[in-house]
Amino acid sequence: MPAGSLPYEYKIVIAGNHELTFDQEFMADLIKQDFYYFPSVSKLKPENYENVQSLLTNCIYLQDSEVTVRGFRIYGSPWQPWFYGWGFNLPRGQALLEKWNLIPEGVDILITHGPPLGFLDWVPKKMQRVGCVELLNTVQRRVQPRLHVFGHIHEGYGVMADGTTTYVNASVCTVNYQPVNPPIVIDLPTPRNS
Repeated sequence: MPAGSLPYEYKIVIAGNHELTFDQEFMADLIKQDFYYFPSVSKLKPENYENVQSLLTNCIYLQDSEVTVRGFRIYGSPWQPWFYGWGFNLPRGQALLEKWNLIPEGVDILITHGPPLGFLDWVPKKMQRVGCVELLNTVQRRVQPRLHVFGHIHEGYGVMADGTTTYVNASVCTVNYQPVNPPIVIDLPTPRNS
């Protein structure tokens, strides 16, 4: 079901590693390469995806940007540490930190595609945590949102808290891409600046 057709007054959307056409730099590089991994890309021309965000209707798309809804400051970002050559990948370290430094202080709700290190980021098959340490430091030391919502690591679906922030891995799909995880509903108190 497209986000815009959901029966809610506000729908906030970010892209992630599967929304390849939303990552303009990724697409520009991809169309110059062979098409072994993404054969359908060979049919795309830049004009097919340059304004892909405009196809989203009746929702708010955030990409390294912020919106205020009912007094809640909400910031969204699609980036994650490099992951198998998909969209919105950046190397760990400075490149990701530069993206996280764009998140303003005082945000109530942070939406990122990937998780911070140590929060709902365990991948049993690899026997390791795959979250982003730079994001963890940004969330816990500087931004301290009330709610941090993410996905990406399907195996991490669930809720955790650290005393300041509630972390929600809202992955709808299981590790086998079965869309069976139910929505997670969080009630938030009045916004900070009310």
